[in-house]
Amino acid sequence: MGILDDVVVNAKSAAEAVGRKAGQLVDVSKLRISAAEVNSEITKRYETLGRYVYENCHGLLAGDPEAFGKMSEIDELRAQAASIAKELGDKQNKTVCPVCGKQCANTDTFCSTCGAKLEPEPEPIPQEGGPNDAAAAQANEGPDAQVSDLPPRQYP
Repeated sequence: MGILDDVVVNAKSAAEAVGRKAGQLVDVSKLRISAAEVNSEITKRYETLGRYVYENCHGLLAGDPEAFGKMSEIDELRAQAASIAKELGDKQNKTVCPVCGKQCANTDTFCSTCGAKLEPEPEPIPQEGGPNDAAAAQANEGPDAQVSDLPPRQYP
């Protein structure tokens, strides 16, 4: 039975070695996951800090050409995003909340997410000399002329 005992001992040794190696792999995997979580949190904190600096130190960093260039790039991207959101809202018959950025129905007076008052889009003002000037002048004359049609008041 000496050979069978040797086989059992060798199998136990091999199983222990495999167990130790598997334990090391598990420990390494856990450490890699922890490192990824910490790096993700660092990235989030950098983003939060960058947003804070952008929003609160925009004017202070205007003298730094590199910072000013990066802030200008962000300004351009924000303008593009706003333009795209407006166009998307127009196509979907929705308006974008100026406070939280959520889409609301055009008929809403207040944002359903943050409660901010939604301002209706201003009517386009006709240019002088256009075809509507004569009609507008006639509409403003007469007994139904509105108070807002009066010239601005001059103060001493």
